[in-house]
Amino acid sequence: MMKEWQVRPSDVLLATPPKSGTTWMGEILRLMRGFHPQLSEDEDSEKLGMLPFLEMELPFLPMLFIKTHLPYEFTKGKVEQEGLKVIAVLREPKDTLTSLYYHYCLDVLGYPGDFHQFFELVRQDRLIGGNIFKMARDWWQARHLPNVLVVKYEEMKKDTAAVVRRVGEFLQIPLDDKAVGDIVQRCSMGEMRKSMADQTKDKNGKNFIDVNQFLRKGIIGDWKNIFNEDEVEFVDECVRKYYDPVGLDFNV
Repeated sequence: MMKEWQVRPSDVLLATPPKSGTTWMGEILRLMRGFHPQLSEDEDSEKLGMLPFLEMELPFLPMLFIKTHLPYEFTKGKVEQEGLKVIAVLREPKDTLTSLYYHYCLDVLGYPGDFHQFFELVRQDRLIGGNIFKMARDWWQARHLPNVLVVKYEEMKKDTAAVVRRVGEFLQIPLDDKAVGDIVQRCSMGEMRKSMADQTKDKNGKNFIDVNQFLRKGIIGDWKNIFNEDEVEFVDECVRKYYDPVGLDFNV
């Protein structure tokens, strides 16, 4: 699918390691799309569901917002040679892994082990989606490109409105204070749960995803409730290996 994709100036890729704010930023983009000056009435963002994944068949839309968990190396040509616009969202790794564990426990994946058993997959570099440390580092290093915007999850938590404005400026979508306020309100955890509940119903009206588990807490520091000392040290060592040399931290 990547080779077949003919990148257009209006296309935007949302790239994240798994469980780093993909759904949250995706909802911001979906809502923001409705304020684009070139959007026609029949392209109402309200009618769009969640952003499609690049790894799946792409729909045809005049302005395509899509998401991926693919590493930077798989999109490098599109980004560096074809000028694909990218918004990369990165998150503190302990919180990422905490959220990813609970994602593994969803019925659709059905992981049967506890967190400490799951963490052995981290140590063995056997996570679905690959090495989250390398993925975050590589997207961070692409931040100097004019067509790449890197946002930290912690920045979104601290000041969602400021992030919405940054994204709007990056995509050249004009947003006044009312538009920013509307987007912030409608991408709150409660509103996103309602939206996802509406979008994940089967033909019998039953949700095929546990929305409260998929959008669980979204808080900072939840890892403190589940990590043991050895696991903390392992992640801290990965931070020293992958993040410290390139100046990536999550102090905002």
